[in-house]
Amino acid sequence: LLVGAPRDAEPVNGTRTGAVYACPLTASTRDCHRLDIELKSEPDKAIIDDMWLGVTVASQRQPAGRVLACAHRYTKVLWSGSEDQRRMVGRCYVRGNDLRLNISDEWQTYHNEMCNSNTDADETGMCQMGTSAGFTANIIYFGAPGAYNWQGVALSLQQINTPTQLSAIMMGGHGVVGVSGGSCAGPVSPGGGFDAGYTAEVGSAVLQQDTVTMVTGAPRYKHMGAVYLLSRSPQQTLQRSLLLPGHQVGSYFGSAVALADLNNDGWQDLVVGAPYYFQRKQEVGGAVYVYMNEVGGFQPEPSLVLTGPSYSAFGFAVASIGDINQDGFQDIAVGAPFEGPGKVYIYHSSAEGLLDKPRQVM
Repeated sequence: LLVGAPRDAEPVNGTRTGAVYACPLTASTRDCHRLDIELKSEPDKAIIDDMWLGVTVASQRQPAGRVLACAHRYTKVLWSGSEDQRRMVGRCYVRGNDLRLNISDEWQTYHNEMCNSNTDADETGMCQMGTSAGFTANIIYFGAPGAYNWQGVALSLQQINTPTQLSAIMMGGHGVVGVSGGSCAGPVSPGGGFDAGYTAEVGSAVLQQDTVTMVTGAPRYKHMGAVYLLSRSPQQTLQRSLLLPGHQVGSYFGSAVALADLNNDGWQDLVVGAPYYFQRKQEVGGAVYVYMNEVGGFQPEPSLVLTGPSYSAFGFAVASIGDINQDGFQDIAVGAPFEGPGKVYIYHSSAEGLLDKPRQVM
């Protein structure tokens, strides 16, 4: 089990870089160890103190697959004479299945700094890449909600033919831009405050059976939040294929997303969290929206809405957890971090989709 600890301090010098811990699945509570991710402290070039390493942790989930850890507050330092300028671009680190650095693996030695620190906040100079991230067999994807004055972007780094051939593409909050080696090569529409890339997932059998779709949340889109479904265009950019809008101002719809084939029909369904949704009279705090896939399409209105108790932030996290009860249908976990000491709700599925009552609350 890999666990991110973004506020953890380095044990030798006390620098609060954050960390990732590897914990064997045993009954012991003392056998976790801190991953040795080599971090250079060069204050005149980059600031690693308070960079929140471990804010995102992901696994490739395949035999001999890689692991990923991101630090979205990693900051580059630029100098103009004696004056320094700081760019919070973020950074991600890839390691092998043995949790060690393999310098012969292009995925691990690629710089994974997709934003251009030589630009300002109106472009990608404050992009905070790594706020969300993950893997498929041949794609690493990142969310960078701070880019383009908080429009946010989603980025995809893909292996082509061999591990040493990598291409990168980017989708902006309004426009679509192509990227090569992390440098912007196209216009983005003006505006800001969407936070696209705040969370991201990828999978096939979403819009098309054999094509990968990226799903990314923009929780401040028009103050209501939204979820983008992005596809790769013939021009090798990410283009918006569908937008699902939020339903309440300030609910942070899209701050958590998950893909799962809930009814076992061969198409992945979409689960979206809105942790700040509320209904005062009903004492509801937080919601999760379930969109059932209709053979590659989604209705703008959800098939099911789950809600939690007041002030619980129900839906702060949502995750596909596999078929834990072995009934042939995928199950979902929903986090409610502010309900008492924090709770996790487990929902099972059926041929009709996600059941509306939790099977277990932890």
